[in-house]
Amino acid sequence: MSTSPARVEIDAGAIAHNLDLVRGELGPASRLCAVVKADAYGHGISVTLPIVMAAGVDVIGITSNPEADEARRLGFAGRIIRLRAALREEIEDAGRLDIEEWVGGGDHAHAVIAAARSLGRPLRIHLSLNSTGLCRDGMDWGDPQSEAHLRRIAASPELSVVGICSHFPCEDADDVITGARTFRDQAGAAERLLGAPRGLLEKHCATSYAALSVPGSRMDMVRIGAALYGDTSAAAPRLRPAMRLVSRIAAINPYPAGSTIGYDRAGRLDRAGRLAVVPLGYADGYPRTLGGRAGVLVRGVFAPVVDRLAMNSLIVDVTHVPTAGAGDEVVLYGRQGSAQISSADIERASGTIAAAAYTAWGRLNPRVVVNVPVSEPTPTP
Repeated sequence: MSTSPARVEIDAGAIAHNLDLVRGELGPASRLCAVVKADAYGHGISVTLPIVMAAGVDVIGITSNPEADEARRLGFAGRIIRLRAALREEIEDAGRLDIEEWVGGGDHAHAVIAAARSLGRPLRIHLSLNSTGLCRDGMDWGDPQSEAHLRRIAASPELSVVGICSHFPCEDADDVITGARTFRDQAGAAERLLGAPRGLLEKHCATSYAALSVPGSRMDMVRIGAALYGDTSAAAPRLRPAMRLVSRIAAINPYPAGSTIGYDRAGRLDRAGRLAVVPLGYADGYPRTLGGRAGVLVRGVFAPVVDRLAMNSLIVDVTHVPTAGAGDEVVLYGRQGSAQISSADIERASGTIAAAAYTAWGRLNPRVVVNVPVSEPTPTP
């Protein structure tokens, strides 16, 4: 039995439910790419991939070679797409894993060509366009060299173009509509310059929010990440969050009115109160920016975090929870009874997306898998 003061619970049944729900919403017209990058957003590739495979999904998205290696080790025989531009050394090292590489522009294509020559075989690639204005790793149509880059890529025997892709910068329906329209036009033009028969290349730009909010963004394939784990700002109320961050109260003490709390005396009691210490801090991935701004659940009641956080602990005011005691469960993210600390709660308190926190929680704390679907073997956390 683990004696760790904190754990991350992964609800495998929720992931299976979310996958079924998303597939039902999308219908059969668009192929689904299940995104398992960042160790399945902290939920664990070893937990998520068996569910994806059992559902018959044959395309996954990763970013690192270790993720692709684990997928192959788990028996995934389908297509693996890297969802970012990779270094030449990464591409060469991944030769045995059969990854479809994301080509981030004309200059990056040279690195991919060099890697293909080193491997002695052509590489299947997805060409990224900056149609949506993300300005990260896509070829911009306004670049006077873009046409020459496309013709050079088409003439390179080391590259086998199988897809054209883009990525949205905003979770805003109007922005997605505009970006998808531009992408569709530019992808069609790129297809012609590449000399590919119309419709042969797989076009994809939609992620969870776009796919669930703007049907016109779906095209040939959609890349579903956050929604798989129950976290999206799209209107999808039946999705179920698949993670809980849980600890316990280590100690509770009474303190008089006027007492200051934690480092830099950042908190202060304006009346006598009871403060509980929870043995989890910023070293465990709980952002220090949440100190004095976020809350937790104790006995189904919201209790505020009142200090600035220590490396391995935080302080919660439980004055209004008179039955709270040492050993009680503390939920920092997820449900406890009918109450919930949601992604929106974390985002309001931290000022950034919840994924920035929970992708770390799953990798820094012990994972416990619960609610495993009966048709699935128990995953290894």
